[in-house]
Amino acid sequence: IDEFYDLHKGIISELLRTSKLVFYNIQIVTGSKRAFFKIIGKFNEYLKDIIIWDKGYAQPAMQKQVLNRRSELILVFDSQYPISRQFKDAVFERGKLDDVWQISREKKKTKGHGAVFPEELVYNILDNFTKEGDIIYDPFMGTGTTAVVAMKMKRNFIGSEIDKNYIEFANKRINSESNTL
Repeated sequence: IDEFYDLHKGIISELLRTSKLVFYNIQIVTGSKRAFFKIIGKFNEYLKDIIIWDKGYAQPAMQKQVLNRRSELILVFDSQYPISRQFKDAVFERGKLDDVWQISREKKKTKGHGAVFPEELVYNILDNFTKEGDIIYDPFMGTGTTAVVAMKMKRNFIGSEIDKNYIEFANKRINSESNTL
């Protein structure tokens, strides 16, 4: 738990140092629960809002007497104007964007990677909170979903990933997408 907390604390600290707005997806499960609650407390001065990602259905819990997890949270941090719930540079109209996003999961893109971000989730963030030409950074690049959506939406992207198999897959996917644009 302490290593997990330190990892995410370091990443969020750097994101806040380099970015105005940070969307940080978390899933509260037994192994991460205390660390993420501690992170929320640590960064409470920067926490602007929380979006609930409703995935439409829950996979059965791995143990009995445990709630099935149907949702994930997107913690929205603001390094410049966190005190207000107003997003200064957002492009959505008043009353048009809720804090619960019902977006179904997508199928695995590659073997062994079950935590795939749906393109629609990335699209919602980029469409409502960024503009063409912005630089989008994904510290957990995985199979490259953020990069692909950023390219489609004429945003620039940077990504980090430590798993060589995911890097290869993401690069192929990004190259394939760039050939279609």
